[in-house]
Amino acid sequence: MPIIALEARVFVHATEEKERVLKALMEIIPEDLRSEVKVEEEHLEGHYGNPIIKLTLRVEGERAREVVEYIISRLSSVDKSILYASLEDRVDKDGTLYFRLSKQEAYRGNINVYESDDVIRISVHFAGRRSKAMKEYERLLGGGSR
Repeated sequence: MPIIALEARVFVHATEEKERVLKALMEIIPEDLRSEVKVEEEHLEGHYGNPIIKLTLRVEGERAREVVEYIISRLSSVDKSILYASLEDRVDKDGTLYFRLSKQEAYRGNINVYESDDVIRISVHFAGRRSKAMKEYERLLGGGSR
């Protein structure tokens, strides 16, 4: 069980409803685990004094692996290929994998890789060296295809 944790962070801007953003965040979690997950809420202030809420959830142990597998199972073959092809840039020296998902699409029930600012930021933490982590992520992504 080399995957030891998954962390997901999302920001709720003043123009958004927190409940909708929370719904989007929970879409990345298998339904049977949603009641077990605790979401931390941090109140921040934007550059112009606007209120921002940061929502963070963290899943550890075997549950983290389940969540990672769930997210990957819901990605399109194109999104899997994108992650697979960019693993070198997405995995740090500690074996942590970083990627972003569309917050808007998650609210609609879809999980899509998305490179922008209005996203759910995912970090997958691995117990082991980067080389071992890379092999595990490649295996999970199935070589980039479905």
